[in-house]
Amino acid sequence: SIEFAIEQKRLECVSDILMVGNDIQMVVGTSYMISAFANINQMDVYHLHLVFDIVSFVGVSSAAALVCWTYCNVRLHRASHAHDWAHHLFERHLACFRSPHFTPRHRATYLFVSLYLVLTILLCVALDNWALDRPPGRCYFSHLVTSSGAPHPMSDKVYVSFTASWMMLVMMAAALSGARWRHTILVLAFLQFPVHLYMALALRSANQGKLDGGGYENGWDFGQTTAVILLAVAAREVFDKGLEYFFFEKDLKKSRALSNRNGKRDG
Repeated sequence: SIEFAIEQKRLECVSDILMVGNDIQMVVGTSYMISAFANINQMDVYHLHLVFDIVSFVGVSSAAALVCWTYCNVRLHRASHAHDWAHHLFERHLACFRSPHFTPRHRATYLFVSLYLVLTILLCVALDNWALDRPPGRCYFSHLVTSSGAPHPMSDKVYVSFTASWMMLVMMAAALSGARWRHTILVLAFLQFPVHLYMALALRSANQGKLDGGGYENGWDFGQTTAVILLAVAAREVFDKGLEYFFFEKDLKKSRALSNRNGKRDG
């Protein structure tokens, strides 16, 4: 019916807008982790902890976007992806490439989870070397995130291990489960957002200006420039999709108004 086609078009626009933002975030988050790995020998435990919490934001949004995208595809009755070169190259030989859970976006999610696991392990190893009386970089001020009597690094490792396990389970559930579990996955994903937001802000507030090289993290370098460029690309894509949706709704109103006038005239 016409109403069904209209609803499908609206859902398609919303899905496209949602995934534009998600794709950009996945690129930024993955690049951020790779940059951290490349400079792991120069990174102190404080900055590695910040990377962990910031990247976790991407995990939250990715899980939410992926489960909503899956739901939209079910409602739209469309394939979950257009076949890419990897699909054409390997689907005849590897059964996993024929799976609806192995689309390019799903593969990006699996890559992200793998890198996130590596980041978690590296952070736990860095926390194992916690020391107050050794060269800088082995500890951080934690009075805003733990109680004064909390043992270090055990309390920090409990937080990292628990939240990382939670995040990876939610992301894998978003990738592998059906649309019927979307509400549960969304709730479990968004429950982590305030936790990591507070941790990132509290760590930064507690340590800013107190560590060696503290002024450098406020500087503007290649990372910030790249992030702004990617943000501009995402904003342009969202604007284009939003404009398409706006004109669709505008044309729809005109069409309905014309149909109503013709109906009254015929009556």
